[in-house]
Amino acid sequence: MQLIWVSGPVGKIRTLNLDARRLILLMIAGVFSLLTCGAVLHFVGFRIALEVNPTLLGSYSQLHSTSEVENIKKLYIQKYQEIQKQLQQNQRLMVDLQEQNKKLINLAVPKVLLKEKPVLPASGGPFIPIVLDKKKNIDDLLEDSFEHLKMLNHQLLEQKTVIDQQIQWLVSRPLTLPIFGNPTLTSGFGGRLDPFTKTWGAHEGLDFQESIGSKILSAGAGRVRFSGWEASYGNSILIDHGNGYISRYAHASRLFVREGDHVQNQQLIGLVGSTGRSTGPHLHFEIIKNGIPVDPKEYLIGLKKALN
Repeated sequence: MQLIWVSGPVGKIRTLNLDARRLILLMIAGVFSLLTCGAVLHFVGFRIALEVNPTLLGSYSQLHSTSEVENIKKLYIQKYQEIQKQLQQNQRLMVDLQEQNKKLINLAVPKVLLKEKPVLPASGGPFIPIVLDKKKNIDDLLEDSFEHLKMLNHQLLEQKTVIDQQIQWLVSRPLTLPIFGNPTLTSGFGGRLDPFTKTWGAHEGLDFQESIGSKILSAGAGRVRFSGWEASYGNSILIDHGNGYISRYAHASRLFVREGDHVQNQQLIGLVGSTGRSTGPHLHFEIIKNGIPVDPKEYLIGLKKALN
């Protein structure tokens, strides 16, 4: 093969004879040049990727340089320290929650029931924060952090269980006002002048004066032991709260529960009336403990505020 071309201003003619050997060498040189350019471009691309986003190189090659490993380790340690800081804050909150719960239960429980209240789990000692052990590798540190989180979660569940038990204990006692609104207390617990015989006699509950149709509410959660008519009490209800506590609601105009029903705390169970041995519309309310009537004033939370 012969290549002819003209070069220069004077049009000098040049020729190049290409035999098969020279043509093959030229093709090999061209291919080598292309491969060299490709390798250079590939290397430059990797360098740009490393500078712009080092993680791209690591994810592509599945390898990390020493500097990358150190940077990742620093990042993990920083995140671990943030987790530990949050754990310490949560531990402090846990201690505060336990203390506030103790104060709340003491405020909510009437003095007469303080000896019966649930015993709180014993705990104490100084607060000791979790300290980062710099000798451990990052895998061990993260594993420790996970264990601390599981322990804290377990403590939170235990605390929730304790609070739930205390709430259940409170709502199952006849402690809330049995009548809706702002009633007038017309007769207290103990001795009084009987309104019919005009002689001194015992009064085993409290009389709340209210208009006919006012709402009668359950003073605590429990099961209805009796709902119906009694000669002295008229339309009345007995609720068994368990642990020896029973509450009575008498002289109602209407009853909304039946024997065997389970009622919630402050559930509507009837309406005020003047049935039975009564001189006017009111609710006669009793608390009976182990078969003996006790003064409801010592149990009802918020009674003084409601009567003011």
